[in-house]
Amino acid sequence: MTELDRRRRPRFKIKVPVQISYGQERMTGLLMDLCRDAALIESGTPIALGSEVVLAAELPGTGGPVQAVGKVVRLSPGPGGNHDMAVLFTDLSPAAETRIDYFIELQTRS
Repeated sequence: MTELDRRRRPRFKIKVPVQISYGQERMTGLLMDLCRDAALIESGTPIALGSEVVLAAELPGTGGPVQAVGKVVRLSPGPGGNHDMAVLFTDLSPAAETRIDYFIELQTRS
């Protein structure tokens, strides 16, 4: 089974800055792709597997910020010495769900 087969929902490419908070730490990363239940983040600093993170980003065309709580479920080397982190969402507010759904709808129309 390939990684794509394991995914519950299709992911959509995006490149927007994302604020990442975990514990007392704060950093900026790049949101690389997004689906209803997960995101792929590129960052200069890896966060340990299983860590809980809070992500905050502006999704184009959705009219406001999205904040999501999730858990780092996969780490891999990224481009230029960066790190790719897969984050599975564990807590989404109704507003965040609506904005993610709307973003996905916009992507499927194009």
